[in-house]
Amino acid sequence: MKVLIAIPPEKFRDEELLIPVKKFQEAGVTYELASTHTGVVMGVLGKKAKVNRTFEDVLLSGIDDYYALMIVGGPGTQVHLWNNRHLIELIQIFHKKEKVVAAIDNAPIVVAKAGILKKKIATVAPGQTVREMMVEDAIIQNKPLVYKDKIVTASGFEVAEQFASILIRYEKEDPEFTPTSSKAGFAF
Repeated sequence: MKVLIAIPPEKFRDEELLIPVKKFQEAGVTYELASTHTGVVMGVLGKKAKVNRTFEDVLLSGIDDYYALMIVGGPGTQVHLWNNRHLIELIQIFHKKEKVVAAIDNAPIVVAKAGILKKKIATVAPGQTVREMMVEDAIIQNKPLVYKDKIVTASGFEVAEQFASILIRYEKEDPEFTPTSSKAGFAF
């Protein structure tokens, strides 16, 4: 099973892609990048990544090969992903099929816009993004990382390593790591 990494076509936060990718490679977790367009995309710090799939392509071919959807943040996420109907549909499908949905920095906004954070705990980058999350009826936790019910949110690149570790633990089905609806939620 793979992680589908959703990335904006420009101005993604470099560390929020590179750190999780490095952790995935170390753990033997495979991944694919998807965006609004295929080709080379550039982060705000100048790092480049090659995208081979569009969100629409993934919708057409299905999500059976993936256990998680991870959405990278950055200025380009607000511009290109917050209201992207194909990504919003992917989020809803991943959630409905009980797969992991994870977002970092300002990317939890698109998860909230997909409707899966209503009355659920989450975190997001500080600032105006908090208001955006509240409009979507999310319960904001002032924590760097929050995960519950296969939804993982992180406030920024400072916790990208821990964010990736949570996704890896879901993939490895770690018996010590079983977040469930019966628990109050996890935040640190």
